[in-house]
This record gives sequence, C-alpha cells and structure tokens, in this order.
Amino acid sequence: MQLGSLILTILDPFQIIRKYLLKPLAVTGIAYAEEYKRKTDAGVQSTKSVLIKLIAAVLVGFSIVWASIFMYAYFYYTYMPTVSHVKDVYFNYRDCHAEQKCLDYPSDTVILTKKEQFLMIGQAYRVTLYLEMPESSQNDQTGMFTVCAIMRDREASEYSTKSCRLSMLHFKSGLLKMISTVVLAPFFIFGYREEKQTLAIDLFTHFEDSQAHPVTSVDISVLSRDVQFYSAQLHITANFSGLRYLMFNWPIVSAVIGILTNLFFILIICVLSWYHWDDKEWIIEIKDRYQQILKSTPIRVFEQRSAESAPELAKAEEEEDKPEDIEELSSFKDDLGLST
Repeated sequence: MQLGSLILTILDPFQIIRKYLLKPLAVTGIAYAEEYKRKTDAGVQSTKSVLIKLIAAVLVGFSIVWASIFMYAYFYYTYMPTVSHVKDVYFNYRDCHAEQKCLDYPSDTVILTKKEQFLMIGQAYRVTLYLEMPESSQNDQTGMFTVCAIMRDREASEYSTKSCRLSMLHFKSGLLKMISTVVLAPFFIFGYREEKQTLAIDLFTHFEDSQAHPVTSVDISVLSRDVQFYSAQLHITANFSGLRYLMFNWPIVSAVIGILTNLFFILIICVLSWYHWDDKEWIIEIKDRYQQILKSTPIRVFEQRSAESAPELAKAEEEEDKPEDIEELSSFKDDLGLST
C-alpha cells in the first residue's frame, strides 16, 4: 500500500490525476455497479413475484373452471331422470282354483323397485309393452286382443292406475306374404330372418308418479288365450319437455351454456370478494378502533377505581391529619407555658 502511494506521489506529485481522473472514474464505476446490482435484485424479486402471481392466477382459474363444471354435472345428474327403464316380462297363466273365479289369461307382475321411489316426481313417462309375435295363422285368426296394465304402489291400494289397449298384427295380404317369403327365403333358411313382428303397445302415454303413493310394480295381462308370442319387454321412457328436453337433445350446447353461466357468476363473486378484501380501509379502521378500546379501558378502570376509593382516601387523610394537628397544638401550648 505504501509502495502504491509512493508511485502515485512520484507520478502525480500534485494529485491532479487522482483527484480529477481516478477518483471520478472509481466513483462512477462503483455507482454503476451498485445500480446494476440493485436492478438485478429488483428484477429477480419482480420475476419471483410475477411467477408467484402467475401460478396463483392459473390455480385459481383452474379451480373456478372445475368448480363450474362440477356444479353443472351435479345439476345435470340431479335434475335429469333416467331416460329409459327396461324390464323383461315373463307371462304365465294364473293358477286358478275351483273356489276362485278368475280368467286364466297370460299375466305377470313386474317388480320395478324394492325401494320407496322409482320414477321422478313431476316427470311424464311413456309406458310401452313390446310383444314379439310370430306371423302364424293362429295369430292371424285371433285378430285384435286387449292388453291391460295396472300401476301399483307398495301397499297395492286403491290409488293404482289402470290402462287397457287394443292391438293386433300388421296386416299382410297373401300375395305380399308369398313375395316376401320367396325374396327372403335364403335369409329364412340360414336363420338371419324370422317371420315375426314386434308390436309396440303404448299402455300409458303421459304417466306421472304420485309422491304419496309411488309406483313399485306393474301388473300386465293379455286378455286372450289364443295369442302367441316369443317374448315381451316393458319400456318406461321419460317424455322430456322444456329445459329437460333441451338438455337431453342438445347436451353439448346446454353443457357449454350451463358451464359458462356458472363461470360468470363465480367470477363475479370472486371479483367482488377480491375488491372487498383488497380494500384495507376497513381493516385499518378496525385496528384503530381496537387500539382506542385498549387505550380507553385502563383509564376507565382507573377512574372507576379512583371514584370507588375516594371516600376511603379522604378518611385516611383525615385520620392522618388529626394526630399532626394534636401534636402541633401541644407544642404551641408548651411554648406558651400553658401545658399542664
């Protein structure tokens, strides 16, 4: 260090170079270095804050979107009933005894549910019986026949609903039967087609369940012993209308509209909550009020205590003053020579 100062003194004996060249350069370089460091630290801090805010915004956005999707899905599965219920019907003849008077027609009791509620209250349903019948000569000769259905509740009370419908095979002339048999003979031979028809009999077109007496079973009877059929199925299909009709027939459009609606209201709630919590004036007011309460409480307690103890202090002062007065009076008498 001494060698350096000696060299500087030799080279610049009047300190002109150090004072007007080296020192300004050093000060400027140090200032630039500190400014660069400060900007770098500020940039790092700002980058961290931006990343944190970005991550928080992404998380909040995903949460809001998934919340809106979940709300729509929950509303859909709560509001929309099951579209169709399919039950197999196994017809059989009634076992009638000698003392009973009953018509031994093919009938069956279809158990819909063992619970209290099967169909949605307020929703209209179409109840349809599908009969798979052969195109036999006996069915042609039978012609029209009646199918009856009784919707019963658990107690099978008088609140049951009954419906009867007429039906028959679709008519085909002899010539049409011959032509279709000749044309479709290969399919009939190899078992790809059968000479049968499937009849759809609408037992109820607009059935609404009762909340007091919900339907749990259906009694179905075919009022003809000559009818031939392969199998039978009972279909209970919901007849949608209004909002349910739109949600069922246009599910994607209704889902987009519902999710966007939920998203709109959730964003409004979030924005209002953000502005409410971002406004810190009410927090400052609460803190000031709390400080005022803390400051005023000891003063009030002290004033109360001082007010309660004022009479006691006065008595104590009187008691303290009395001996002093007596002592002063006795000393004055002694000075005058009046004491006994």
